[in-house]
Amino acid sequence: MAPVIGYWNLRGAVEPIILTLKQAKASYKLRVYKLGDAPDFDKSDWLNEKHNLGLPYPNLPYYIDDDVKLSQTVAILRYLGRKHGFNGASDSEITRCDLAEQATAELKLFLFSAWRTHDDEAKKQIAEVVPAKLAQYEKFLGSGPFVLGEKLSYPDFFNYSIFDYIRLYDASLIENHTAIKNFLAKFEALPNIDTYIKSDKFSRMPVTGPMYGWGGSA
Repeated sequence: MAPVIGYWNLRGAVEPIILTLKQAKASYKLRVYKLGDAPDFDKSDWLNEKHNLGLPYPNLPYYIDDDVKLSQTVAILRYLGRKHGFNGASDSEITRCDLAEQATAELKLFLFSAWRTHDDEAKKQIAEVVPAKLAQYEKFLGSGPFVLGEKLSYPDFFNYSIFDYIRLYDASLIENHTAIKNFLAKFEALPNIDTYIKSDKFSRMPVTGPMYGWGGSA
């Protein structure tokens, strides 16, 4: 039986998981939970199941494969990295993956917090914070193209989604970051990823939920 992934009908935190499975050519079933209309954005579709799935930490996204029941994006990505060979082989590679995942997780939390309000202060913070974070990542990637050079690893799937979200939000933010643009191009050129993003199963939007100030429009 194929693993089940649960999430809202948006890219958000689930896309890196889906991209990992697409690259691995692994089957899965997507359980899409519905959000109600404004102003309440009713979550009962998820809440009615939340505590009945056997998840140690009930949350979205989740990944269920027989006895394996996981939530939390990074935990799922680490598991899939081990399962499908997208992990570090040496201590130095594992450390680079650890650094990359945490840097991207931190950036993701900042962005989604800012995009939720997307008021003048949030826009100002994005303009101040994101270029500096991307400059750090540019230096970290070096000649790349991926976190482990030519070897694909699980944080690359996380990186792609976050960098693409930034590109959608304001392409000028990455314009001067050659290594990041090269990363995006190389990642999208991977045959399995290329096939997926050109299919009717993939949509650039929405990135965030409909209650967000940016990214919630299909």
